[in-house]
Amino acid sequence: MEQIQRRLHGHLEEVEIKLEEALYTDDPFLDRLLGPLPKAGGKRIRPILVLLSVECFTPDISQGIPLAVCAELMHTATLIHDDVVDHAGTRRGQPTMHSRWGNKIAILAGDHVFAKAFDVLAQLKNIKYFAAMSGMIAGMGAGEILQIFHAYDVSLAEGAYFERIKRKTALFMGTCCELGALAGGASDEVAGAMYEYGLNLGMAFQVADDLLDFMGDARKVGKPVASDLLEGNITLPVLHAMRQKGGQTIRRLIEQRSLTPDDIATIIGIAREAGSLEYAAKVAERFVDRALQQLEMIPESQAKADLIRLARYSINRQS
Repeated sequence: MEQIQRRLHGHLEEVEIKLEEALYTDDPFLDRLLGPLPKAGGKRIRPILVLLSVECFTPDISQGIPLAVCAELMHTATLIHDDVVDHAGTRRGQPTMHSRWGNKIAILAGDHVFAKAFDVLAQLKNIKYFAAMSGMIAGMGAGEILQIFHAYDVSLAEGAYFERIKRKTALFMGTCCELGALAGGASDEVAGAMYEYGLNLGMAFQVADDLLDFMGDARKVGKPVASDLLEGNITLPVLHAMRQKGGQTIRRLIEQRSLTPDDIATIIGIAREAGSLEYAAKVAERFVDRALQQLEMIPESQAKADLIRLARYSINRQS
């Protein structure tokens, strides 16, 4: 990932400049509120997906800068809203906006950032881009609603889990790759393959993220261990563990809707004994394989090689 970031350094710097410009305001309070957002960290995976997808079809990567900026603004807005919904006190080790300024300001700030994203998108004057991004945002919203609706739902099926993470995460990555490819001059058919690459990458990425929720270092991940489970968000390792020996204990604990640290330790212990973490890891690997299959019709290039590396990184990362 760091090698990809270094290779794209100049273009990513331009994205950062444009992000700051998009969020700039001459109001002192709004500048204090919004100004730090571009500097809050993050891997910039979505802008990188846009830029690499453009580069697969043209050496003029700069054509993807506005789409990359739009994608990162949208991602930032969703994180602000997610932190309110999840009552998250920290993000990447830093206080969340709502924990500093309250829910009302955070929600309205997220709306403001969304509006800025669509303002950047509108300047491209491409209705296909607009339709794809607006449809993706609607899908993400539906995914978040489903997650809340199924909180603490021990009857959740794996199929429903996969549909949820598709909407929450994978649609966004797929759309970044599709629009990047179109901006680079790809045909609709090839852009569709790029969409499928990003979609499967996003599925792998989210399953791996759910694994990190159990196995990761809280300091590296930037949030407490098992934070998803504490919010009642039942992920793939838990779904698998509930079907194994000790599953009834997990169901009973989750249905209490108030998990203690000891409860979390018990659930993680059962999941480890049941091989549920290995099961989820293998599912993530299958999604990576599907993603890589979609790249077979893409011409060989450094950008394609980086997309392959990015897919493998998605399931081997530590944060």
